[in-house]
Amino acid sequence: MSDASRIDDAVRVMVEALDAVSVHTVVLGGDGRCISISPCAETLLSNGSPLTVQMERLRRSKTSSAVAECPRLGGAVDIDHDLQPCIDCVTRRNVSAPCHSSCAISISGPNDAAIHLRLTSIAAADQQALTGAAAMAVIRPLTVQHSAELLPDIAVLLTAAERDVATELLSGRRPAEIAQLRGVSIGTIRSQIKRIYAKLGVSGLVEFIARARR
Repeated sequence: MSDASRIDDAVRVMVEALDAVSVHTVVLGGDGRCISISPCAETLLSNGSPLTVQMERLRRSKTSSAVAECPRLGGAVDIDHDLQPCIDCVTRRNVSAPCHSSCAISISGPNDAAIHLRLTSIAAADQQALTGAAAMAVIRPLTVQHSAELLPDIAVLLTAAERDVATELLSGRRPAEIAQLRGVSIGTIRSQIKRIYAKLGVSGLVEFIARARR
């Protein structure tokens, strides 16, 4: 058996084992290309998914938006159609910036389609057995919750934009997800949340939910 065949078999066995427990997996090579896609992941990435594979690379669809929790920048950042900068960071091919072992990306498309993508570097010790594999992408479909409803006496205290943000908070969305859905920066959403809390005289999310939910 050739070295290439042994490598292919090792990656295949790993992917099949994860697939058996419903973990949707894509294995990435050092150049960021997809070298193995589990059957579950392949099914998930078809049929109008906001995350696709094009030219052997993971990309978000043109009708979707994406926010990455970037460890290098220390917060949430909007990312464009090309996910490669994030992939480069975990496959250790980004020569212009420090590399990191993991990155999380939330991708939202039309019709409430949403996916969470976790990129994780494969440890050097494991790369000896999985030569050619530099990182793993675990893909998880997200359930988009429908908006909750604010109490009328709470809603009247807020501006229209603040009401929208408050409603999304009640629905269980995180600030990064709200920023993505509204097409604004995470800083803008955090400022609006601070103003909402100040107007309602609450100190955090738990108090806000207790006071504002219908």
